[in-house]
Amino acid sequence: MKRSEQLMKEIKTLSVIDGKSLLGLDVEPPKFIIAGLMPVGLHILSGSAKIGKSWLSLWLCQQVSTGGKVWEFETRKCGTLYLALEDTIDRLHFRLSHITDDGSEQSYFATEADNLSGSLIPQLETFMAAYPDTGLVVVDTLQRVRGAVNDKNAYANDYDEIGRIKSFADRFKIAVLLIHHVRKMPDSDPFNMVSGSVGIIGAVDSMYVLEKDKRTANKATLHVTGRDIEDMQLLLEFDRDMTVWRFVSYLSGEPTADTLTPVLVKFLSSKKTFSGTATELLDSLKGIDSSVSCSPNSLTRLLKERALILEKQHHICMGFTRTKSARLVSLSMGDDDDKNIYRGAEGIPSSTAGDDTPKTGVHR
Repeated sequence: MKRSEQLMKEIKTLSVIDGKSLLGLDVEPPKFIIAGLMPVGLHILSGSAKIGKSWLSLWLCQQVSTGGKVWEFETRKCGTLYLALEDTIDRLHFRLSHITDDGSEQSYFATEADNLSGSLIPQLETFMAAYPDTGLVVVDTLQRVRGAVNDKNAYANDYDEIGRIKSFADRFKIAVLLIHHVRKMPDSDPFNMVSGSVGIIGAVDSMYVLEKDKRTANKATLHVTGRDIEDMQLLLEFDRDMTVWRFVSYLSGEPTADTLTPVLVKFLSSKKTFSGTATELLDSLKGIDSSVSCSPNSLTRLLKERALILEKQHHICMGFTRTKSARLVSLSMGDDDDKNIYRGAEGIPSSTAGDDTPKTGVHR
């Protein structure tokens, strides 16, 4: 057999799908741990040394594990794992006691772990097997778990190491947040300051850069970008008494007004339940407010994107099924104590900028 014929036999054929079949698939939009801010997947939080990244990430774990809000964003309550690899148990105790009086039984901590060249991924897999309700893992810091670096091929090394963590996050459908540093050289694009090669930037799903104008300043900008989230800039202020970052305002990327939810709430307040196609639901909503303007497909997408908001703020649960002839949407409005809620893809919150109520659920 000729070599060319042998190669042809060894080549694996491409698995393809046509556009019509692709659009016909029931594909869920990304699920969020923090609605509109942190979907499942791999993310990186970067900032200068001692800027307050650890305080922020520890507070995120506290909020997610208790189901508390992260500033203006709803969270999906789930277990968290915080790898505080630059801290001792004593320092970790000190930090957590400043953030809250009540430690969560769903938040877990470790101050030692193996690296990526060793058994870090098996360690995380073992943890997930023991605590399957975990939805957020924080690695503080990325540098502590990196293996031997091959400077001759930094891009390939970065992409390979980060890719292993991303594969773990994707397999377990959780969010993994890596805490990292920025380069000392300033850049007009804050995401270019993330330390390392572009292999790191290319492998993660979302990036957050915490940046101060002056090291002594209390205020900082959180730059946000990602594959499944909108670009935005949040102005934060560090509360030194509570040792938490508080939301001040949007500098850019403020969510647009949600005009659909009020109509849906009004519809279900009287009807309580609905089961039918998206077209039928759209007609019902237009009967209440003729200004509702979207396609049935867009309506389905918007419902899935806002599922967490509808659940936590309006006690609306939903489900999606397919029959031989149609796709069906099921909606019901429960009471405040209704816990049987669909936990599907989560949406982005409407802005409450200017609200004088506290933007954090932690207390001292």
